[in-house]
Amino acid sequence: MAQIQSLMRAVINFYNFNNRNDPVVITRVKEHDSERMCMDRLERAIFDSCDEECKATPSRYAIWGEDIRSLSISAKEAMKNGNIEQAEKLMNQVINSMGAFIDAQLILSNLPGNISFVKSKDIIKSYIARLQENSEVSDSEKDYLIDSMKEIMNSIE
Repeated sequence: MAQIQSLMRAVINFYNFNNRNDPVVITRVKEHDSERMCMDRLERAIFDSCDEECKATPSRYAIWGEDIRSLSISAKEAMKNGNIEQAEKLMNQVINSMGAFIDAQLILSNLPGNISFVKSKDIIKSYIARLQENSEVSDSEKDYLIDSMKEIMNSIE
C-alpha cells in the first residue's frame, strides 16, 4: 500500500509541478478516433466499475483519459487556428464526458460500503429537469429519454 501511495504521489507531484509550463503530453495508451469513441470508452470503464471481478477498469479509464487529453489538445489547436466553432464542439465533448464520469462515480459511491455525497435519485431528477428545459432536442427524443429516466428513478429506493 505504501508503494502505491508513493507512486501516486510521484504522479501528482510531476503534473502539479508542470502546471506552470506547457501541458505535459506523454502518450502511453492510445486507441484512435477520440472524437467518435470517447463516450463509448467511458461507458466500458463505467460498466467495468460495476463488476468487482473486472481487472480492466483502471486501464479502460486510462484510455478514456487519453481521449479527454487528445480532445483537449485538438480544441487548443483549433483555437490557435481560429476555428472557434470546432474548438467549442471538442470542448463540449470533453465537458460532457467529464460530467458523465463525475455522475457515474457519484452513483457508484452509493453502493454499499462507500461514502456517498449525492443520491442517485437526485442525479436522475436533475437530468429530467434539464431535459424538460432543453428546446434543442426533438420532442419524441426528449419524451423517450424523460420516460426512461422516470422509470429508472421509480426503481430507485
